[in-house]
Amino acid sequence: MERRVFDASFKRMAIDLSYARGSVKEVADELGIDPCRLSKWRQKDSSPVRPTEGLTDEQKEIKRLKD
Repeated sequence: MERRVFDASFKRMAIDLSYARGSVKEVADELGIDPCRLSKWRQKDSSPVRPTEGLTDEQKEIKRLKD
């Protein structure tokens, strides 16, 4: 089986999306990657968390109400 290589922009998008959605497993399943891999990317990530970046206004409101 061929080893998949992910570039920095894909990793950044996956990390941001996982923070925005609040679920590593959901995002990993959607992107077709292993949840453990995404968790490791998040642990190694040193940039500040941007939990609402890339969300629609409705998604931002839902997130605000949940918090």
